[in-house]
Amino acid sequence: MLVGSYNHKLDGKGRMVLPAKFRGELGSSVVATIGIDRCIALYPAPRWEELLLKLKDLSSFKKKTRDFRRVLLSMASEQEIDAAGRILIPQILRDYAGSASEVTLIGAEDHLEIWDTAKWEEHRAEVLADFSEMAEELDEI
Repeated sequence: MLVGSYNHKLDGKGRMVLPAKFRGELGSSVVATIGIDRCIALYPAPRWEELLLKLKDLSSFKKKTRDFRRVLLSMASEQEIDAAGRILIPQILRDYAGSASEVTLIGAEDHLEIWDTAKWEEHRAEVLADFSEMAEELDEI
């Protein structure tokens, strides 16, 4: 399970080191694409394949479905994890997430998210302010 958060820096080429804790679960490559809430999502190959199957099952007669699928897939790229445990974060994804050099990598159970650290801190503070109310609305927990 991918959980926890880690602060990292992107190097001048847009690469970042993945924590050793995550590398075993990720395998030798990941799929990087846009995430929800202006972050970058990193999917292990098996999870990406599951997501593709779900996307394939959605109706292509709905404009929102077509647009979501097009953008998600057009911005996706497979990234090999190098011998130093690094991956390249494509410029188009860094621009989308507003990531400078300071990033926070968070585990989101079945995938990872990369956030600009300042944006993550702001988002996390907003969520924490409403955390009790959110818990009240979640019937399944």
